[in-house]
Amino acid sequence: ASTIFDQCEYVANDSMPIFYELQRQAAAAHLFLVDDTRHRILTQEPELRDNPSGHGQRLRTGVYASGLIATRSDGHEIVLFDISLGHAGEHLDQILNYRPPGLAPPKVMNDALSSNTVTQRTINVCYCNAHARRLFYDLMKRYPDEVGWVLDTYANIWMHESHIRKENMSDQQRLAYHQEHSLPVMRNLHQWATNKVASASFEEHSALGKAIHYFLKYYEGLVMFCVELGAPIDNNRMEEKLKIVIRGRKTSHFYKTVNGAGVANVLISLIATADQAGVNSYEYLQAIQRHHQAVKENPKDWLPWNYLV
Repeated sequence: ASTIFDQCEYVANDSMPIFYELQRQAAAAHLFLVDDTRHRILTQEPELRDNPSGHGQRLRTGVYASGLIATRSDGHEIVLFDISLGHAGEHLDQILNYRPPGLAPPKVMNDALSSNTVTQRTINVCYCNAHARRLFYDLMKRYPDEVGWVLDTYANIWMHESHIRKENMSDQQRLAYHQEHSLPVMRNLHQWATNKVASASFEEHSALGKAIHYFLKYYEGLVMFCVELGAPIDNNRMEEKLKIVIRGRKTSHFYKTVNGAGVANVLISLIATADQAGVNSYEYLQAIQRHHQAVKENPKDWLPWNYLV
């Protein structure tokens, strides 16, 4: 008799060469969306790890499920997960170790948390406008007039993005459209925030004050979609993908061992990437098992968008 985990481990072992190939392919991407959420591994022991700042070490205890979406120049998107002691920034650092030399710095979208900071490579940082907007939205009942104006004004950039998608604009057309229509919106919000900070009635440590300071502090990253070709407005797509591991956490609550979490990293990454490519993940995993020797010899031929060719 076998357990469900035994069967999952068999599939993960056969899929491991593809998982490593996906990591190598993801490293060459020009755009990354990254985020993480808390998780739990029962047997995970605390570890001494280097600080992201590069200064000293500290004892790490918190387990996180880190995810990333890597968009390649060929149009393919790779979704990878890592459930471990590491944060999203450390996960991306590991992936970027495979990055071929000579490539331009990639764009990285995150929510400005220090745990999402990449330390090993030069990148162009984009910050999530949905996160900045959410800080104001949560204060709507306390500051209806001021926050209402911010939300109504902020909404215009997503309206412009919807129009761009509806018209199926190219990246160049999208950038020009946002520069013409969305950049004035962002500058208007920046001017309002600057005036609020300078006013005599401004409450430095109030909830509204913190939301305003966040917007001003990270403005250069928030407005990147009006500056960099192909830069996204928000990180909503990555937050959506994190729901995969969040649903698993709600169902089973934890992983017992590091090995069990590693099996999940492989399977969830392959299933999410196959789904993103429009491939039936059940049939895909079956094909990997049937042809596991061929997969081991040439994993590149067994990426989700290649295996049926």
